[in-house]
Amino acid sequence: MFSDAANRGLLPVSPTLADHVSGFMRSLSELFRITAPLERDQLAHRVMLLVIVSIGAWLRFWGLGNVGLHGDEETMAMAVMGIVRDGAPILPSGLFYPRGMTELYLMAGSVQLFGESEWAFRLPSALCGVLTIWWSWLAGRRFLRPYWNLAFAASIALLPSMIVYSQTARMYIFLLAAVAGCMVCVFAWERSGRIGWLIGGVVALIIGIELHALAVTTVLLFLMPGILQGDFRKLLYGSIAAALVMVSYLLINGWVDSQYPVPPPEYAADLGAPLWDRSRAPQAFALSFEVALWIAGLAIAFFAIHLSRVIPQRFAAISVATLLLAGLLLQLRLYYHIAFLLLVAAAVVARRFGGPRIWRRFQIFALGSALLALIHFSLLASTPGSLQKVIGALVGQPSIWPYLRILQYSEVAGLLALAAVVWGLWRLMKRRQVTDYVLLVMLAVWIPMFTIGFYVWNLPPRYTVASLLPMMLCGFAFAQKVIDWLQAWAAGRNITWLAGRPTQAAAAVITTALVVNPVEVVASVNSGYESHPDHKGAAEFIKAQNIVDADVIIAEDVLQQTYYLGRVDYWLMSRHHARRYVELKNGRIQDFYTGAGVISSAAMLEQLLSRERGNRIFVIGSGENQSDKRKGMRGDMDPVLHSKQFEVVYEGRDGLTQVWRATGAPPSSSVVPP
Repeated sequence: MFSDAANRGLLPVSPTLADHVSGFMRSLSELFRITAPLERDQLAHRVMLLVIVSIGAWLRFWGLGNVGLHGDEETMAMAVMGIVRDGAPILPSGLFYPRGMTELYLMAGSVQLFGESEWAFRLPSALCGVLTIWWSWLAGRRFLRPYWNLAFAASIALLPSMIVYSQTARMYIFLLAAVAGCMVCVFAWERSGRIGWLIGGVVALIIGIELHALAVTTVLLFLMPGILQGDFRKLLYGSIAAALVMVSYLLINGWVDSQYPVPPPEYAADLGAPLWDRSRAPQAFALSFEVALWIAGLAIAFFAIHLSRVIPQRFAAISVATLLLAGLLLQLRLYYHIAFLLLVAAAVVARRFGGPRIWRRFQIFALGSALLALIHFSLLASTPGSLQKVIGALVGQPSIWPYLRILQYSEVAGLLALAAVVWGLWRLMKRRQVTDYVLLVMLAVWIPMFTIGFYVWNLPPRYTVASLLPMMLCGFAFAQKVIDWLQAWAAGRNITWLAGRPTQAAAAVITTALVVNPVEVVASVNSGYESHPDHKGAAEFIKAQNIVDADVIIAEDVLQQTYYLGRVDYWLMSRHHARRYVELKNGRIQDFYTGAGVISSAAMLEQLLSRERGNRIFVIGSGENQSDKRKGMRGDMDPVLHSKQFEVVYEGRDGLTQVWRATGAPPSSSVVPP
């Protein structure tokens, strides 16, 4: 911890203000306990690390080119081939593809060295995945003793999502590598104070943002050294670094967005909010219920004031009352997410400054709040909609989905990281120091998830991946602490078989197994079309049909088939899902990546069948997004595809991808209403 003199010397202000700043920094740092391990790595540990990295490399390269392109790999592949041909990532529509430029040029170099293939496209990702194992191990040394750090590195090597990202020609594994590199640099700066490490962390995160904008969500990492050490200079430098990263994010993201055409608003003006951004707005209740709820709220507010009066310190009492009343108000407005966080903060402050005597009054307040929640739930449950929508109405904004999505990577690691926060809050209540990895997980995981919830209601797990490594690191650090506590408890009771390093090593191995889930690891390794869509097989079938210019090719995954076939005439997708990726050009709506026209309704599909009745018409289905058998993406076109107007002529190796051919049969009156 740094002296007050160091903090005073930085501030060209009055001694009184400098003293206040120094006192604040000292008080802030005293909340935390630094847990940097004293045990150093030995030769045996490094040999074991080499084995772990080698296993990780083997898993990433095994079956690297087994399956065709999937997900969004084809977008990268088309941009890469544009670089190989013309020196710039130009897509078939003429669009300049601005995302992940660093990776695109690495992929282009791989293609020039090894030729155009799925293996060559994925090679940079596989190499980056191996590098991420080593960088994660370097970052883990800040909190973990050697055996536990090896377990952490092994979890990175074996985690199914890490293997999948390392075998996918997309930027997510590069994003993870950038975050790992930033963590290594920030922790080295914390330890040494050398400004070069801070600059390295800034550069790493800016590169991460260039690869994927969501790297910016870990920007608060730069504040950690200054907070832990009570060093205002480091906090200031970290804030400047964070500001530079934020400015870089705004510039990079603005430039990327400027490269995309704006979808015509009239195309989906009648559809309402996008499906991916729909939260249920707070429900308006009948006036009598509203009055009753607010009267109940006023009664509960009385208990909030009553609780704050037993806290002796005036500022703490005012803080508790403010937090409780604000939380209650938000609860009445159906913003339960923020209300819950405010009530937890109030409980921590009240217990810390009021002692155990506050619990009885707090229980009364909590009971009133719970009854209010039960009334809200009952009122909302009586309205049409699923349980998920009811919970969505209660949560309000920000969304809680980001918390749930990041847990999908590893439920055990996520629960350990959550348990670490709960344990840290309990220690704050008891006026004890909180371990530093709790600060890490707050700054790099839970605050980012909270923030993301303001911008999107629901999202795929990959949009939370920037916080995966900090979450796992905190999870292992907390598991290490639990085993330390267990051994200390056993030593006090002369239980000798729990003592020593063998127990630590066994616990580390068990934790790794729980975090990665061996069953899922086996399913992820050398996986084939049983877990990947067979876009390539469908394209090869179409090529074998001796396609001529008069034939009409329609594809659900227009990007994949454009890459493999060279051209696709139409993209088959409902307006709900196509709305973000279309442009109005030369009087028609088209996909702005490929330039293919868009068929978004059964009526449009019927018109095409009628217009092209003398020509062969193929519809290439997609094996992706099959949770509802693609009915949501097809909309009212799904019954047409399954009518007598089409016949299935190919089924992919995944058992899901299909190719239909138009039969020439007349439409059924039950398919498309007049």
